[in-house]
Amino acid sequence: MSSWWRSRDMKYVSLIFSEDAAHECVHSLGRLGSIQFTDLNPEQTPFQRRYVGFIKRYDELERKLRFMGAEINAFGLKR
Repeated sequence: MSSWWRSRDMKYVSLIFSEDAAHECVHSLGRLGSIQFTDLNPEQTPFQRRYVGFIKRYDELERKLRFMGAEINAFGLKR
């Protein structure tokens, strides 16, 4: 239990994944709970990142689904 408060030895490594495998690999590493990521592009704002287009599309889809749900409720239909 004493090691709980002490720093552990760490290594800095660089992992390079293909874009197709990146999500699954990062998810698996994150589930280990013993990894820390470093932002290699700290000068970029969140709106300059590559994934912003995906987030905008998901937001638009969510808005459309909320609208459809409201219309379904307005007509008294069951979901």
